Amino acid sequence: MAYQLSFSDKALKSLKKIPNATTEKIISALEQLAQDPDNKTNVKRLTNHPDAIFRLRVGNYRVLYDKYDQIRIIAVIDVGHRKDIYE
Repeated sequence: MAYQLSFSDKALKSLKKIPNATTEKIISALEQLAQDPDNKTNVKRLTNHPDAIFRLRVGNYRVLYDKYDQIRIIAVIDVGHRKDIYE
């Protein structure tokens, strides 16, 4: 069963700054993740990030998110280029 996607204000603001072609790839990757949240392709568990538990790699961009299994929601916290996202 699919999960719902929920975007923080910060994530939505970040997505608007990213080129449209890349944004489409990110949205597509998130939709695939929502359909199969246990698929570990391009997903890594974060250890020292204060806000997010997981990151999804989409090219040179990273999506930081949390997954709530009981309520079936993937909460997208932030999106950004790999050199800037972890700061």
